[in-house]
Amino acid sequence: MKRQGFTLVELLVVIAIIGILVGLLLPAVQAAREAARRMQCSNNLKQLGLALHNYHDTHLAFPAVAMPYTEGLSLHVSLMPYIEQQNLFDQFILNEAFSSTNNRPLTQTINAAFICPSATEKVADDTSADYTTHYYGVLGPTGINPNSGTAYKERTNGGHGGSSEQGLFFQRRYRAFSDILDGTSNTLAFGEISWTDRNGLSTRYRAYTRGGTIDSHWGSAKNVAHPINSDYTANFNDMSFGSNHPGGIQVGVCDGSVRFIGETVDFNTYLSVASMDGGEVAKLD
Repeated sequence: MKRQGFTLVELLVVIAIIGILVGLLLPAVQAAREAARRMQCSNNLKQLGLALHNYHDTHLAFPAVAMPYTEGLSLHVSLMPYIEQQNLFDQFILNEAFSSTNNRPLTQTINAAFICPSATEKVADDTSADYTTHYYGVLGPTGINPNSGTAYKERTNGGHGGSSEQGLFFQRRYRAFSDILDGTSNTLAFGEISWTDRNGLSTRYRAYTRGGTIDSHWGSAKNVAHPINSDYTANFNDMSFGSNHPGGIQVGVCDGSVRFIGETVDFNTYLSVASMDGGEVAKLD
Protein backbone atom coordinates (compact mmCIF):
# COMPACT_ATOMS: atom_id res chain seq x y z
CA MET A 1 0.00 0.00 0.00
CA LYS A 2 1.39 3.37 -1.00
CA ARG A 3 1.82 5.83 1.93
CA GLN A 4 0.43 9.38 1.61
CA GLY A 5 2.32 12.43 2.96
CA PHE A 6 3.18 16.09 2.46
CA THR A 7 5.80 17.13 0.02
CA LEU A 8 8.35 19.68 1.15
CA VAL A 9 6.69 22.36 -0.97
CA GLU A 10 3.27 21.64 0.55
CA LEU A 11 4.73 21.81 4.06
CA LEU A 12 6.36 25.16 3.36
CA VAL A 13 3.08 26.52 1.97
CA VAL A 14 1.21 25.43 5.11
CA ILE A 15 3.84 27.06 7.34
CA ALA A 16 3.62 30.26 5.30
CA ILE A 17 -0.18 30.33 5.58
CA ILE A 18 0.02 29.82 9.36
CA GLY A 19 2.54 32.67 9.59
CA ILE A 20 0.25 34.98 7.65
CA LEU A 21 -2.73 34.08 9.85
CA VAL A 22 -0.69 34.74 13.02
CA GLY A 23 0.45 38.07 11.58
CA LEU A 24 -3.15 39.04 10.96
CA LEU A 25 -4.31 37.83 14.36
CA LEU A 26 -1.75 39.58 16.57
CA PRO A 27 -2.84 43.17 15.78
CA ALA A 28 -6.43 42.17 16.48
CA VAL A 29 -5.43 40.69 19.84
CA GLN A 30 -3.42 43.80 20.71
CA ALA A 31 -6.34 46.03 19.71
CA ALA A 32 -8.70 44.00 21.87
CA ARG A 33 -6.34 44.26 24.83
CA GLU A 34 -6.03 48.04 24.42
CA ALA A 35 -9.81 48.33 24.19
CA ALA A 36 -10.08 46.49 27.51
CA ARG A 37 -7.39 48.68 29.09
CA ARG A 38 -9.07 51.82 27.81
CA MET A 39 -12.39 50.65 29.26
CA GLN A 40 -10.76 50.13 32.66
CA CYS A 41 -9.13 53.55 32.44
CA SER A 42 -12.51 55.08 31.59
CA ASN A 43 -14.02 53.34 34.60
CA ASN A 44 -11.29 54.75 36.86
CA LEU A 45 -12.07 58.27 35.70
CA LYS A 46 -15.79 57.62 36.08
CA GLN A 47 -15.25 56.60 39.71
CA LEU A 48 -13.20 59.74 40.35
CA GLY A 49 -15.99 61.81 38.86
CA LEU A 50 -18.56 60.17 41.11
CA ALA A 51 -16.21 60.69 44.06
CA LEU A 52 -16.05 64.41 43.24
CA HIS A 53 -19.84 64.63 43.26
CA ASN A 54 -20.14 62.70 46.50
CA TYR A 55 -17.47 64.88 48.10
CA HIS A 56 -19.41 67.95 47.01
CA ASP A 57 -22.64 66.52 48.43
CA THR A 58 -20.91 66.07 51.79
CA HIS A 59 -18.83 69.26 51.96
CA LEU A 60 -20.85 71.53 49.64
CA ALA A 61 -17.65 72.14 47.65
CA PHE A 62 -14.98 70.28 45.71
CA PRO A 63 -11.62 69.55 47.36
CA ALA A 64 -8.78 72.02 47.05
CA VAL A 65 -5.77 70.90 45.05
CA ALA A 66 -3.89 70.42 48.32
CA MET A 67 -4.83 70.34 51.95
CA PRO A 68 -3.93 73.71 53.53
CA TYR A 69 -0.60 72.77 55.05
CA THR A 70 2.95 73.12 53.79
CA GLU A 71 3.56 70.26 51.33
CA GLY A 72 -0.02 69.24 52.00
CA LEU A 73 -1.67 66.02 50.94
CA SER A 74 -3.25 66.13 47.51
CA LEU A 75 -6.86 66.19 46.35
CA HIS A 76 -6.54 62.44 45.66
CA VAL A 77 -6.23 61.80 49.37
CA SER A 78 -9.35 63.89 49.98
CA LEU A 79 -11.27 61.67 47.56
CA MET A 80 -10.15 58.35 49.03
CA PRO A 81 -13.20 57.87 51.30
CA TYR A 82 -15.41 58.17 48.22
CA ILE A 83 -13.65 55.46 46.19
CA GLU A 84 -13.80 52.78 48.91
CA GLN A 85 -10.38 53.67 50.33
CA GLN A 86 -11.51 54.80 53.78
CA ASN A 87 -9.08 52.45 55.56
CA LEU A 88 -6.09 53.96 53.75
CA PHE A 89 -7.40 57.50 54.23
CA ASP A 90 -7.72 56.97 57.98
CA GLN A 91 -4.00 56.21 58.25
CA PHE A 92 -2.89 59.61 56.91
CA ILE A 93 -2.06 62.41 59.33
CA LEU A 94 -3.90 65.20 57.55
CA ASN A 95 -2.11 68.11 59.23
CA GLU A 96 1.34 66.80 58.29
CA ALA A 97 3.26 67.07 55.03
CA PHE A 98 3.01 64.34 52.43
CA SER A 99 6.70 63.67 53.10
CA SER A 100 6.39 63.28 56.88
CA THR A 101 7.55 60.14 58.63
CA ASN A 102 3.96 59.09 59.17
CA ASN A 103 2.69 59.81 55.67
CA ARG A 104 5.65 58.81 53.51
CA PRO A 105 5.06 55.02 53.71
CA LEU A 106 1.41 55.55 52.77
CA THR A 107 2.36 57.60 49.72
CA GLN A 108 4.27 54.60 48.43
CA THR A 109 1.16 52.45 48.21
CA ILE A 110 0.06 51.84 44.63
CA ASN A 111 -3.68 52.34 44.24
CA ALA A 112 -5.13 50.80 41.09
CA ALA A 113 -7.94 53.36 41.08
CA PHE A 114 -5.38 56.06 40.21
CA ILE A 115 -3.43 54.09 37.59
CA CYS A 116 -4.09 53.84 33.85
CA PRO A 117 -3.60 50.20 32.78
CA SER A 118 -2.22 51.31 29.40
CA ALA A 119 0.64 53.18 31.08
CA THR A 120 4.03 51.49 31.11
CA GLU A 121 5.35 53.44 34.10
CA LYS A 122 3.83 53.25 37.55
CA VAL A 123 6.39 55.02 39.75
CA ALA A 124 8.23 58.33 39.78
CA ASP A 125 11.76 58.75 38.47
CA ASP A 126 13.79 58.75 41.66
CA THR A 127 13.78 55.85 44.09
CA SER A 128 12.74 58.02 47.03
CA ALA A 129 9.67 59.37 45.24
CA ASP A 130 6.03 58.63 45.83
CA TYR A 131 4.03 56.36 43.63
CA THR A 132 2.05 58.37 41.19
CA THR A 133 -1.41 58.93 39.79
CA HIS A 134 -2.12 59.05 36.10
CA TYR A 135 -5.23 61.16 36.61
CA TYR A 136 -4.38 64.78 37.35
CA GLY A 137 -6.76 67.55 38.29
CA VAL A 138 -7.15 70.44 35.84
CA LEU A 139 -6.00 73.80 37.23
CA GLY A 140 -7.43 75.53 34.17
CA PRO A 141 -6.10 77.11 30.97
CA THR A 142 -3.25 79.56 30.55
CA GLY A 143 -2.66 81.90 27.63
CA ILE A 144 -5.30 83.83 25.69
CA ASN A 145 -9.03 83.24 26.01
CA PRO A 146 -10.21 82.64 22.41
CA ASN A 147 -13.61 84.14 23.24
CA SER A 148 -12.59 87.43 24.85
CA GLY A 149 -9.08 87.84 23.42
CA THR A 150 -7.74 88.59 26.91
CA ALA A 151 -5.38 86.57 29.05
CA TYR A 152 -6.75 83.92 31.34
CA LYS A 153 -6.36 84.71 35.03
CA GLU A 154 -3.16 83.22 36.31
CA ARG A 155 -1.21 83.40 39.54
CA THR A 156 2.55 83.50 39.16
CA ASN A 157 4.41 81.64 41.88
CA GLY A 158 7.75 80.06 42.44
CA GLY A 159 9.91 78.61 39.71
CA HIS A 160 7.39 76.08 38.51
CA GLY A 161 5.27 78.28 36.26
CA GLY A 162 2.07 80.10 37.05
CA SER A 163 -1.20 78.50 38.07
CA SER A 164 -4.45 79.12 36.27
CA GLU A 165 -7.22 80.54 38.42
CA GLN A 166 -10.02 79.50 36.09
CA GLY A 167 -10.16 75.73 36.52
CA LEU A 168 -11.90 73.44 38.96
CA PHE A 169 -8.97 73.06 41.36
CA PHE A 170 -6.88 75.70 43.08
CA GLN A 171 -4.90 76.31 46.27
CA ARG A 172 -6.89 76.83 49.45
CA ARG A 173 -9.98 77.57 47.38
CA TYR A 174 -12.91 75.24 47.36
CA ARG A 175 -14.90 75.51 44.15
CA ALA A 176 -18.58 74.59 44.04
CA PHE A 177 -21.00 73.72 41.25
CA SER A 178 -22.15 77.32 41.30
CA ASP A 179 -18.66 78.42 40.19
CA ILE A 180 -18.80 76.39 36.96
CA LEU A 181 -20.40 79.10 34.85
CA ASP A 182 -19.55 77.47 31.51
CA GLY A 183 -21.55 74.35 32.37
CA THR A 184 -20.49 71.10 34.00
CA SER A 185 -20.75 69.16 30.73
CA ASN A 186 -18.19 71.46 29.08
CA THR A 187 -15.61 71.79 31.87
CA LEU A 188 -12.74 69.38 32.54
CA ALA A 189 -12.06 68.01 36.01
CA PHE A 190 -9.37 65.38 35.35
CA GLY A 191 -7.03 64.47 32.53
CA GLU A 192 -4.48 61.74 31.94
CA ILE A 193 -0.75 62.15 32.30
CA SER A 194 0.34 58.60 31.70
CA TRP A 195 2.54 58.71 28.62
CA THR A 196 6.27 58.06 28.58
CA ASP A 197 9.37 58.01 26.40
CA ARG A 198 8.51 61.05 24.28
CA ASN A 199 11.87 62.20 22.87
CA GLY A 200 13.53 60.42 25.75
CA LEU A 201 11.64 62.43 28.37
CA SER A 202 9.62 60.78 31.09
CA THR A 203 6.44 62.40 32.37
CA ARG A 204 6.44 60.51 35.64
CA TYR A 205 5.89 62.93 38.51
CA ARG A 206 5.02 62.55 42.15
CA ALA A 207 1.37 63.35 42.55
CA TYR A 208 -0.56 60.51 44.11
CA THR A 209 -0.44 61.97 47.59
CA ARG A 210 1.57 65.10 46.97
CA GLY A 211 -0.27 68.37 46.95
CA GLY A 212 2.79 70.57 46.87
CA THR A 213 4.09 73.53 48.78
CA ILE A 214 1.37 76.10 49.39
CA ASP A 215 1.79 79.22 47.17
CA SER A 216 4.32 77.40 45.01
CA HIS A 217 3.16 74.45 42.92
CA TRP A 218 1.10 71.29 43.01
CA GLY A 219 1.90 67.79 41.93
CA SER A 220 -1.70 66.62 41.73
CA ALA A 221 -3.07 69.11 39.17
CA LYS A 222 -1.73 70.82 36.05
CA ASN A 223 -2.49 73.72 33.76
CA VAL A 224 -3.75 73.20 30.24
CA ALA A 225 -0.99 75.17 28.57
CA HIS A 226 0.27 72.99 25.72
CA PRO A 227 -1.16 70.47 23.24
CA ILE A 228 -1.98 66.89 24.24
CA ASN A 229 1.00 64.50 24.06
CA SER A 230 3.43 67.36 23.48
CA ASP A 231 6.91 67.25 25.00
CA TYR A 232 6.65 70.35 27.13
CA THR A 233 8.02 69.67 30.62
CA ALA A 234 10.00 72.84 31.40
CA ASN A 235 7.58 74.18 34.02
CA PHE A 236 6.26 71.73 36.57
CA ASN A 237 2.75 73.21 36.50
CA ASP A 238 2.56 73.20 32.69
CA MET A 239 3.48 69.58 32.05
CA SER A 240 1.40 68.38 29.12
CA PHE A 241 -1.49 66.00 29.49
CA GLY A 242 -1.01 62.82 27.47
CA SER A 243 -1.52 59.07 27.47
CA ASN A 244 -0.46 55.79 25.92
CA HIS A 245 -3.91 55.35 24.39
CA PRO A 246 -3.59 55.74 20.61
CA GLY A 247 -4.40 59.25 19.46
CA GLY A 248 -5.30 61.18 22.60
CA ILE A 249 -6.38 61.13 26.24
CA GLN A 250 -9.40 60.30 28.32
CA VAL A 251 -10.76 63.06 30.53
CA GLY A 252 -13.16 63.27 33.42
CA VAL A 253 -15.74 66.03 32.99
CA CYS A 254 -17.40 67.97 35.80
CA ASP A 255 -20.78 66.40 35.08
CA GLY A 256 -19.30 63.00 35.94
CA SER A 257 -18.95 61.77 32.37
CA VAL A 258 -15.78 60.51 30.68
CA ARG A 259 -14.77 61.63 27.18
CA PHE A 260 -11.90 61.01 24.79
CA ILE A 261 -10.07 64.06 23.40
CA GLY A 262 -7.89 63.50 20.35
CA GLU A 263 -4.38 64.91 20.25
CA THR A 264 -5.34 66.81 17.09
CA VAL A 265 -8.13 68.73 18.84
CA ASP A 266 -8.22 72.44 18.05
CA PHE A 267 -6.08 74.06 20.74
CA ASN A 268 -8.55 76.89 21.37
CA THR A 269 -11.25 74.29 22.00
CA TYR A 270 -8.92 72.49 24.40
CA LEU A 271 -8.25 75.72 26.31
CA SER A 272 -11.95 76.52 26.40
CA VAL A 273 -13.07 73.26 27.98
CA ALA A 274 -10.31 73.58 30.59
CA SER A 275 -11.89 76.75 32.00
CA MET A 276 -14.98 76.86 34.18
CA ASP A 277 -15.92 80.52 33.73
CA GLY A 278 -14.30 81.90 30.59
CA GLY A 279 -17.52 82.33 28.61
CA GLU A 280 -16.16 80.38 25.65
CA VAL A 281 -18.56 78.85 23.14
CA ALA A 282 -16.60 75.65 22.52
CA LYS A 283 -18.15 72.40 23.72
CA LEU A 284 -17.08 68.80 24.15
CA ASP A 285 -18.69 66.62 21.47
